[in-house]
Amino acid sequence: MMNIQFYKAPAQTVRSAKVMDIAEVYSYITLNEKAMACTQALREIIANVKRGTATDKDVRQYKASHFDFVTFSGTFSYRSDDCLMEHSGLLCLDFDHVGCSEVGKQSYGHADSLALQKLKQQLIIDRHFTTWLLFTSPSGEGLKWVIEISLAMCDHKTWFKSVQKYVRDTYQLEVDDKCINVSRACFLPHDSLCYVNPTIFTNHPDICPF
Repeated sequence: MMNIQFYKAPAQTVRSAKVMDIAEVYSYITLNEKAMACTQALREIIANVKRGTATDKDVRQYKASHFDFVTFSGTFSYRSDDCLMEHSGLLCLDFDHVGCSEVGKQSYGHADSLALQKLKQQLIIDRHFTTWLLFTSPSGEGLKWVIEISLAMCDHKTWFKSVQKYVRDTYQLEVDDKCINVSRACFLPHDSLCYVNPTIFTNHPDICPF
């Protein structure tokens, strides 16, 4: 079962509000009004970073205090790696500041939207992994790639290291090292163009967008 744990903001929350499946997370990302409002507000702060009237710290603080989040890789009695109850068979990978120069990666407001869209299309058709969700990060400058993994082959951390190397070799990109943690939190933004594996609509025709 691909059970995903959902948590209410702030980021310090360690007890889950409920368990979701892929379809419910997709609905949250594409339709939830709170996610819409938080995403818009965060991106306004990032625009102010570019203008010099806000800082990266302002961005981080807003995100941590306002965005609801999930642990894609499983369910927990307490949000900690050693309190895993059931692994979901999913791994979420973060691509930050896509298309930025090395200098641009040090701050918000420098991502390349064309590079972001190109990477999204490449990941959707990647023949080595089954993509379940793929969406733009809260900042609008990165991607969250949720793929299926088999724990019968190797453990979570080994999977992460292998996929990280694959991404580096194939796409010449780095994945956030913190994704190695099974209890890694993923903030949920609004993304009306979120990709979801179409097989979910077999059991959830009510959310099918086409």
